[in-house]
Amino acid sequence: MPAGYTWISTAVLLVAVPAVAFLWWALAFLPWMRARVPLRSAPWPPTLPAVFTDLDVAVFGPLGASLIVVALLRRTELAFLSILIGFGVSGWVTLGRGADINGSVFNTSERYVMLTVCAVAAFIGLAIGVAAIRSLKAFGFLGLLAAMPVAALVGVLLLRPGADERWLIRSALVLLLLMIAKSHWVDLRLWPIFFVLFWLLNLLGSALGSSADTLRKPGSAQSTVGNVADAMVDFIRSAWSVVLSESWRIFWPAAVVAVVLLACRYVWGRLRQADT
Repeated sequence: MPAGYTWISTAVLLVAVPAVAFLWWALAFLPWMRARVPLRSAPWPPTLPAVFTDLDVAVFGPLGASLIVVALLRRTELAFLSILIGFGVSGWVTLGRGADINGSVFNTSERYVMLTVCAVAAFIGLAIGVAAIRSLKAFGFLGLLAAMPVAALVGVLLLRPGADERWLIRSALVLLLLMIAKSHWVDLRLWPIFFVLFWLLNLLGSALGSSADTLRKPGSAQSTVGNVADAMVDFIRSAWSVVLSESWRIFWPAAVVAVVLLACRYVWGRLRQADT
């Protein structure tokens, strides 16, 4: 046993790692389960997305969830173990299902492809998380990947179905903007870059979700990766301005709140200096 470990710390890890593994699954996939599957007929989770129409969830859910796991545990090996357990258990349950909740049999190859996508996204998220925790500024930018999963999970736990979750996303953005700026007003110049990344991430997620639907349309048996890519390009060309407008409506209130908080912190610091 490594130096510095005691039986108490070992016991804590034995509890914490499985708990964080479940948190990883809940962040990535519980909102998807609640939103798209009737609760009364859904099997007990954890499961993974198993159809191509959920491709956006399979990519962005594990990415953001892995980033949060690394931020919580702060140790690569523990984060890796938690993600491995979370993916392994949910993947095993998913593979054990012979039919989905509507009674139709899963396409075997489709299910394996989706599990592979989830696994790759999860461990890319782990690598991004390891890079992000090196500084608050880095986490402020890369934490964008985790904003949507966190807001979605909080919405599932605290809000009624169909409630507006934009204020939750704005709250996450405020925190990330403060991480970028810290106490230096000059760092506010990085906020436009942050907004562009926020917009591009929303655009990519929307395009991926929209294009994946082409695989479920009549005649989709002939669909290929090229078809999906073409659909993504078409979506981006036609909807980039709409996504830009929606992203701005979400972003600007968060930026205003972040500026106010920075100003309050600055004034408070000056008052403390005057008192001393």
